[in-house]
Amino acid sequence: MAKNKLRGQKSRNIFHIARQKNFKAKNKAKQVTTNLKKINIMNDEKPRHENEPVHVDEATRLMAQL
Repeated sequence: MAKNKLRGQKSRNIFHIARQKNFKAKNKAKQVTTNLKKINIMNDEKPRHENEPVHVDEATRLMAQL
């Protein structure tokens, strides 16, 4: 009876089992999501005033506060 039991079960390679565990972990990993798209949308909504003339009085007042 013991001989039949040994024939039915195949011993698995240790490295095969280790690779299989890592493979399963990769399949279960969730996709990493970021809020980068939301940040880009928020930045596009903000008005950009790059070509405005400089207010000298405002600049001197801010420098005086330092």
